[in-house]
Amino acid sequence: MQFIGILNTKGGVGKTTLAACLAVCAARDSSVAVVDLDPQGSFASWHDRRGNPHNPELMRGLERASDAVEALRQTSGHDYVFFDGPPGSLIVTEDAVRACSLVVIPTRASGLDLAASQDCISLCQEIGTPFLVVLNARGPHDGKLIEQARALLASWKVPTAETVVAQRVQYVNAITTGRTGPEKDAKAAAEVDALWAEMKAALQRAKRRRAKA
Repeated sequence: MQFIGILNTKGGVGKTTLAACLAVCAARDSSVAVVDLDPQGSFASWHDRRGNPHNPELMRGLERASDAVEALRQTSGHDYVFFDGPPGSLIVTEDAVRACSLVVIPTRASGLDLAASQDCISLCQEIGTPFLVVLNARGPHDGKLIEQARALLASWKVPTAETVVAQRVQYVNAITTGRTGPEKDAKAAAEVDALWAEMKAALQRAKRRRAKA
């Protein structure tokens, strides 16, 4: 079982939308569970609107990632478990980072968002959890901004996904109806499929490193 955190203490970076997209993508050929660590319950609300499917399944009543890992390892046969993290809470985020096989840190390409994402980046680096920064919600005129963000992240020696997720109205519209952007738009589907492939490759690399340790 692989535990994947969609985490960033910065709010408004698209964690829940991305978590929903990735969970549905992974559920096409795997058994998937999601734990909503955000007190606002945005993922849980989306899951209710979707009709409470069994795959991806929402694990309810779990407030900490470490508790979820312990419970799921005893009772669950899921291939992947996603944690949709809260904004602001370093305590909950640190607990999730420690519990994860891989952390995905979505961020917008602005300087303020990148700076605010450093808390989560630093936690992953200090704890030693493999992680991947994803530049999210790219606007139609953000090409230069994306280049600058990549250069800055490279200077920090931060692993960054090749896939950039664009800002698309389909993501917003779909999430309000229990769907996901990739289920409504082929370009969105290509983005999320590519990101999921990168994440699986990162998980495999991490598994090989653990085997050698």
